[in-house]
Amino acid sequence: MGDIKITNCVYCGKKEARTIDHVVSKCLFPSSYNKKNIITVPCCFECNKSFSLDEEYFRNFVCSISSESSKNASILFNTKIVKSIQRRPQIGWKFFSRMKLIDMYTKNGIYIDQKTQIFIPDEDQKRYFNVLDKYIKGLFFYEFKKILPKNFIIDHFFGTKELLNNFKLIKKWNLSNEEIFIYGYNFVPDTYESIWITIFYRFVFFVSFVFEKERFKNLKNKDC
Repeated sequence: MGDIKITNCVYCGKKEARTIDHVVSKCLFPSSYNKKNIITVPCCFECNKSFSLDEEYFRNFVCSISSESSKNASILFNTKIVKSIQRRPQIGWKFFSRMKLIDMYTKNGIYIDQKTQIFIPDEDQKRYFNVLDKYIKGLFFYEFKKILPKNFIIDHFFGTKELLNNFKLIKKWNLSNEEIFIYGYNFVPDTYESIWITIFYRFVFFVSFVFEKERFKNLKNKDC
């Protein structure tokens, strides 16, 4: 962490940081993957432990839907995730019960193939976004050398490749471990309001907005 002096956890902002945490979690990497420049941030023991189950759940989600497109996701799925499901079969049943095969057709109605569709209930989305909260707070600290102020809020959306193509305003990208995790961001000058793109296994995309809380409320009211 170089010359950065900090006493508080970057996640809760309250307790003393007595350990470090990886952004993103090491559980997203196959054992054989050569990790480069893994980002670490200071955190408290409680926060370090509190995310572990949600991070595992998040990993299972992004790996499962990326395994057909990503060699690394496929390796991880057939090793760590399979073992995880064997240890706790109820998690596997719960997850796979939300998948179903659907038929794919061209615009002219010609059958192409079947594709796995995943239904994401609110309780699952909450867990995924909890992990993304952690990652954005960690990345925010890494880039700005400051804990995200308490008067800011993070809002997440599932992204698509089409959506990504429209975000030409992203100015800085980090491609250190691009087969596993890519992130990019841009921010409003003289503020901490920012937009973040996170990409997992080159397949699963998320868009995260960091807003000052009062401005976020005003924007929500205008949408209504």
